[in-house]
Amino acid sequence: MGRPRQVLDEDILVAARACFIEHGASVSTETIAARLGVSGPALLKRFGSKRELLKAAFGVAKVPPWLRLLEKGPDERELTEQIREVAAAIDAFFREMVPAFSVLREAGITPEEWRGENKDVPPPARTYETVTGWFRRAQEQGRLREGDPSVMAGMFLASLQYRYFLAHITNQPVPTEEEVPWMQRMVDMFWRGVAPESEPGSSSSDKARPQRGKGPRVG
Repeated sequence: MGRPRQVLDEDILVAARACFIEHGASVSTETIAARLGVSGPALLKRFGSKRELLKAAFGVAKVPPWLRLLEKGPDERELTEQIREVAAAIDAFFREMVPAFSVLREAGITPEEWRGENKDVPPPARTYETVTGWFRRAQEQGRLREGDPSVMAGMFLASLQYRYFLAHITNQPVPTEEEVPWMQRMVDMFWRGVAPESEPGSSSSDKARPQRGKGPRVG
């Protein structure tokens, strides 16, 4: 008799994410195991239960991996370069996670589960606070115009996630940045609104100038 196939945890989580998104929260562990070529009991032995597997697959109670880009910055590089870097990381996160939200809702994930060990600040709230802090520090460095940094954070995050929600509810694909440079356009327009008054492209006449080319699209 051959030895059982060895599967890495990350391989299991990738397969589980795909199966949960494709079939919903009710998908059986046997279906997930079949995709990996292992047994259902082997998955449960590794993660304890299907619910724990679902939570691990979608990072419930974990902070987004891109948050570390924002916790200590901005650094000395051009601010627009850093905004593009952060936008790319957040965009990749939402591309993967937005289709999961309906699965998590179907599974009945509770606020307590979202909080995990951090009972005071759940990951979504920590994310918003961290992005706000990054914009506040950029203002203190004199690299952004005056204004409420929490509003800047909200606009920035909402701009990056909305098209994935729209694509999800309309069942349409979201083009990659190589297909349509949407994110670059969004960051350029966002910068016009938050750049210091002395920055080129931040004058009121520039803001009022119509933008050429096509706007962002889904599908």
